[in-house]
Amino acid sequence: MNTDPDDSGDSLADQAIDWLVEMRSGCVTDATRRRFEAWCRQDDTHRQAYAEAEALWGSVAQAAKGSPPADMRTESIGSVRQAVLSRRRFRWSGLALAASLVLGVLFGRDMLQDWLLSDYATAVGEQKQIQLADGSSILLNTDTVLAVDWAEDKRRVVLLRGQAEFKVAADVHRPFEVEAGDTAVKALGTVFDVVRRESGAVEVSVTEHAVAVRLTDKSTAAPMRVEEGQHLLYAGNGSLDTPHAANLNQLNAWKRGKLLFHDQTLADVVAELNRYSKAKIILKGQDIKQLRVSGVFPTDSLAMLDALQKSLAIRVTQLGPWLVILHT
Repeated sequence: MNTDPDDSGDSLADQAIDWLVEMRSGCVTDATRRRFEAWCRQDDTHRQAYAEAEALWGSVAQAAKGSPPADMRTESIGSVRQAVLSRRRFRWSGLALAASLVLGVLFGRDMLQDWLLSDYATAVGEQKQIQLADGSSILLNTDTVLAVDWAEDKRRVVLLRGQAEFKVAADVHRPFEVEAGDTAVKALGTVFDVVRRESGAVEVSVTEHAVAVRLTDKSTAAPMRVEEGQHLLYAGNGSLDTPHAANLNQLNAWKRGKLLFHDQTLADVVAELNRYSKAKIILKGQDIKQLRVSGVFPTDSLAMLDALQKSLAIRVTQLGPWLVILHT
């Protein structure tokens, strides 16, 4: 580790988690091992905290074994940390302990609801092309869920999560509109891409012709027209940003199985990579989040992690099948 946990000001639970990551990193030096042993000898509570963190993580991994990745998601290392703290306060029964362990590997309630409402969906890492009855087509990116509402006077698609490209067949009597969060995107004879982020943000980029984007909160504001080659961001703050010229090569790279980044923070890169990864990827430490990344990477998460590890001189530690930690 870069600093001794005792000097970092972290809580005992934080220190135990830090040591758990370090000792499972696969590249423990003799010096690191001596520091770890010295930390354990400082106080019996140190050794106990580490043993509890290790036991809790082992139980989480065992509970998750055999569960399909598409149906489960890991939250954060803070879940394990909180479990360590809670365990000091009282003794759990075996059933209560087993129930608490799923704090680290949870069914996503929002994800389950989306799937129940959907007509089409893709799993993490999957892409799918679908053909609609009107001749339009949709290319679904990884971890995408959408519903289709067809009527005599309209064609409505609801993007519940994820990203999709829409190629719209002309029909002057039935407008084609995509709802995503607080926005609605009306096709004006077009090929366009919509991304709905977990944060509530929505991004629209246009490859051919144009679209009209409006807010769905009954606002009186006029729709925003986005022309071919432009990109629009809705940050979830109640107003649409002005469209700007887009790097369509970068925005459309996912259709070629690639991700393009230009001088972006590692935090932003990992947020995008998590959309393609069955395991949750977490950054440990503030400094690592600000590392800059440029390049072309495969959407395959393992290959991209390997590339990042080599190019940024960072370390990758996998804790079971559902959690990967990037650290220095």
